[in-house]
Amino acid sequence: MNDRTRRPKLILVALAICTTLWGASQWWEKAWAKPAHAADISPNGCYRVQQFRPYWVLPSFFHPKPHPDEMMETHWFVGWESPAFFRLYNNHTGEFISESGIYDLVNFGGNLYWGRSVSVGMIEVGSNLPDCMGGK
Repeated sequence: MNDRTRRPKLILVALAICTTLWGASQWWEKAWAKPAHAADISPNGCYRVQQFRPYWVLPSFFHPKPHPDEMMETHWFVGWESPAFFRLYNNHTGEFISESGIYDLVNFGGNLYWGRSVSVGMIEVGSNLPDCMGGK
């Protein structure tokens, strides 16, 4: 096998490896994440929200930085100050309800809001069920 035929094959193999690692990293950044601190319980005790830090192997510079408003542009190759995501659970049964995307809390985080939907600043975590809404 000469160098002309070997080089394209090596490039294809490298691209396949990178694509596979990227796909796996999209899974493990949430699957292996650790809670950042104690969970917050809703005022009526129905729900709890837990903040997590994503499990990133690569520096944050290599992770795209989305905006909570999907109409806005995702930025690439920018630094993150405080990456996090949130999970919403039924506080009585422990059942997982929903999960937010990963966002920079410095740019998009804020106070926890328990209304028709649960949000942290601009970050939507999930919806309250009609039989268990509590406002604060």
